[in-house]
Amino acid sequence: MAIRGSQIAVLTFLAFVGLGLLGLAGCDAPARVKPWRHAPDPVEEAARAPGSPALDPALGPTESDLRSARAHTLRIHVDSEWGRLTPVVSPSTWARRITLGTIFEPLLRYAPPEATSGHQPGRFAPRLARSWRVMPSGLEIRIELEPGVTFHDGKPLTTSDVQFTLDAIRDPHRGVDHLRAMLDDIEAIELITSHEIRLRLKRPSGWVLRALAEIPILPMHVYDGSLIAGGALVGSGPWKYVSNKAGIVHLVRYDKYWGGPAAIADVEFVYQPDAALALTAAKRGELDIVPALIPAHWPEQATAPGIAASFSPLQLTPPRMRYLGFNTTRPPLDDARVRHALALLVDRRSIAKRVYDGLARPALWPIWPGGPVDGDEAPVPELDPAEAGKLLDEAGWIDTDKDGNRDKAGKPLRLLMIGGEKPSPTDVSGPPVKLPRDYFIDAARRAGVIVELKTGGDAWLDKKLVDRNFDLVEVAWGGLADMDLTALSSAKDATTGKLFPVSPRIGRALDALGAAWDPGERAKSAPELAAAFAEAWPFAGIVADAPQGLVHKRLANVHVWDGWIDLSQLTFVP
Repeated sequence: MAIRGSQIAVLTFLAFVGLGLLGLAGCDAPARVKPWRHAPDPVEEAARAPGSPALDPALGPTESDLRSARAHTLRIHVDSEWGRLTPVVSPSTWARRITLGTIFEPLLRYAPPEATSGHQPGRFAPRLARSWRVMPSGLEIRIELEPGVTFHDGKPLTTSDVQFTLDAIRDPHRGVDHLRAMLDDIEAIELITSHEIRLRLKRPSGWVLRALAEIPILPMHVYDGSLIAGGALVGSGPWKYVSNKAGIVHLVRYDKYWGGPAAIADVEFVYQPDAALALTAAKRGELDIVPALIPAHWPEQATAPGIAASFSPLQLTPPRMRYLGFNTTRPPLDDARVRHALALLVDRRSIAKRVYDGLARPALWPIWPGGPVDGDEAPVPELDPAEAGKLLDEAGWIDTDKDGNRDKAGKPLRLLMIGGEKPSPTDVSGPPVKLPRDYFIDAARRAGVIVELKTGGDAWLDKKLVDRNFDLVEVAWGGLADMDLTALSSAKDATTGKLFPVSPRIGRALDALGAAWDPGERAKSAPELAAAFAEAWPFAGIVADAPQGLVHKRLANVHVWDGWIDLSQLTFVP
């Protein structure tokens, strides 16, 4: 097939992380500080603080003054340190957001859906690749580069740069682990001309095109010796790197950009770890985008008149979720009825509201619009102890001696749950905040299931997982929108970083996803995968992250996809 289209920008992505990197959900429950009814305006609080500037227009600049002083600059709040700014070598989430789609570009753009209602899948569009063709055999992809592309140092882009980048990522000694697996299906990368290249595949795989929408193309003359290149940031994107000083990364428009100059001249990423100060800065007109508010500011401060007058809600909906993992290799969790019953004892709605303060939403499978599998979301079940009891009865686990605990052949239904060491965030009133696993353990015990919780550090957890010495584990996981779940699916999840076992039906559904070259075709297979999950219950989703942020009303063309914003599409409202 041949594909051509407009020359528009790519979104960045949340860098792929597996089980070992993102860790266990019990380790990262948000801290809370109190119910926030009638919470004071943080701007007014800042004004009253000793040494703080007054907000009276006669004594300090107004929001209008500040915004007019930076009319050409987009400013984005960064809530955690970005570390080393590198597009490919172990980048942090913020390093990827800062560099991909701005300084660096991939071959394809994964364009977000254009529809405003209902589920419409994303699509591939040209970026550095002017066109691409999948040959009839499915074992070859031919790519033609956009003519006239130059890197920020003036050197032209050629297929040698593409070959160098893809081969460097495929090299296990280069340290690009989070991207290398995406290119496993490539056999060889061959130059045809300086502007046409051939990818030979080991097998037909639509995931190769998906990878090409995530991998930034590097200039070989800069990065050949080292993919870090001494901190150099030389790409072909719409903005050039200027500086990284005093907690601000500054990018400036590349006027010779092949797709035409960006609408916004300057972009600044501003690191401010104090959420209250960041919200104050936003209200004063010093920030345009606050990607994620903390629980203490949601929803009261986000809807306060001073914020609501200037900002619209921003929902990034990243492809991140927390789920309950089952060790299906030993009884009693080798029985799908027991796994299904346990899944019905997860009170997802209470967890989303009470643990995550509405900054997460109930989720069952990694399937939703813009999710790890991009498709329609299946209904999320309610907490249902009665139905769970019926399933356990069917599996032979009943309370024979009427002591409140289920048993079978004289053996009690006792499960070992492992997790990270429990944090101790507290309300002002003192009691520790319950974690998702606490809600599950309570519901299980009321249903006659004894759950013993053991916690430890990372090394302890790794050993338990490798030895498969557990029944249940609560996992936090993040990846890409529309990604290959096959690489995450195996009964050997502890040693490979894979997350769930595969039943024959799940395997067929995953194969169907990979056989589709177009994201829209792939989305059609999502219902079958959801049905296969519901048949085997290899895991049980708990919640998906649902951060709430702010975007200034002076910005137009705000397109969210894969947990971030396509910055190159943004414009300022006249």
